[in-house]
Formats: sequence, C-alpha cells, structure tokens
Amino acid sequence: MEAEWWTAFSGETGVDYNVACCQSSDNDVLVHHCLEPLLDLKKPGIIMLAGPGLATAQKLVDASWVVVAALPLMLLEGRNLPDVDGSDVRALTKDDLPEARSILTDTYSMSDAVTAVAVPVAAVEDPTLGAWGLFDGDRMVSVLTSATEDGLAVVWSMTTRPQDQGKGYGRRLLVTALRSRFEAGAAEGSLLQSSAEGERLYRGLGYEVVEYWQLWSRPRWMMGRA
Repeated sequence: MEAEWWTAFSGETGVDYNVACCQSSDNDVLVHHCLEPLLDLKKPGIIMLAGPGLATAQKLVDASWVVVAALPLMLLEGRNLPDVDGSDVRALTKDDLPEARSILTDTYSMSDAVTAVAVPVAAVEDPTLGAWGLFDGDRMVSVLTSATEDGLAVVWSMTTRPQDQGKGYGRRLLVTALRSRFEAGAAEGSLLQSSAEGERLYRGLGYEVVEYWQLWSRPRWMMGRA
C-alpha cells in the first residue's frame, strides 16, 4: 500500500476480490501501478478511483473500461453508538468459518475459494483483524469481518442470509462488533465503503460520507459477475 495507490489481489476469479485503487491524478500511477498489474494478473477485477484519482478516468475510458458503481466511503468519528441487544453476537472461532462462508455462498453464489478469501482464517487469529457472527439459536444468520488500521475499525464485509434480511440483524451485529473494538481500546472510530442500499443504515449510526469512489471494470468481467 502506497500513499497514491494500493492493490489487493486474491488471484481468484471473483471480480470483487482483485482490486486496485488509484488516488493520484497522474496517469502514470494509474497505468503502471493499477491497470497493468491487474491486467497481468489475468483475472477479473476492479479499479477504484478516489479523490485526485478521479482525474484519470479518461484513461480508463480510452481503454474501454466502464463505471460500474459510485459508492460512498463513510466515516464514524468517535465511539458513540446506540444501545442494541448484542446477546446473540459473538466473535467467531476457526470452527465457525465454514458456516460464516456459507452465508456468502447463499447470498452471492461465491465459490469456496472466494469465500475463503473474504472470510480468511487470519480473521480469527490476527489481533488486528476480526470476525463476528449473529446467531438465531444455533444458526449463524449474519457475519462481519473487519481490520484495525490507524485507530479505525475498517469494516471489510457484512452479510446477512437472504431469508433473514430486513430484520435489523446487520445493525445489531455492526454495533456490537464495533463496541467490542472500542472497549478493547483498539479503535476510536470506524471506516467502511457502503452500498447504495446500506447508506441509510450507516447514517443512522452516525457515519458520514467522506467521498464517493468510482468503481471501474471491463464489461465482459461484469457480465461474468452477473
């Protein structure tokens, strides 16, 4: 990770799990550190343009890439969170990972290889990472993964099984997981990239939009995603 660019390549075929981000207005940074490495990977992926990086968009247009989304980057400053019932939320163990990954399979039809990247073993072993689940009895219905960076709990993913959505599980899971990081002194705020559908939920918890990031990809890669 560098100040003006970073890459996160899993090497799997899931378009969302091979990502390069350009935060520089310099076309050379986009080409040499984002575009060329992603193409050399020979796997589907996404390039995100953020901040000054938006000025390089024409370079991607010229290469026949298209905008597939513009998503808000949202920041929660401070540790103030609403009271929720977190009695059915707990940190996951290695034994929980197969069930946690099955939630991603049920929701997004991901392959086993991709779910292993999305919910890695490191999430339950590395103290700077974390994985939490919300349970309905013995059944896990929601899963969240995060990383702690520069005093912020960065939410990597949060997913609820399709048949259990709309019941407030995600809100309870997120608040409980964040509170555990705050109370442990590991973080003083939170950062996440929201979907358009999730923005209302996060605003209700005190998150504010910092900026919008453009997501670019090749049309044939996105057809495979659908």
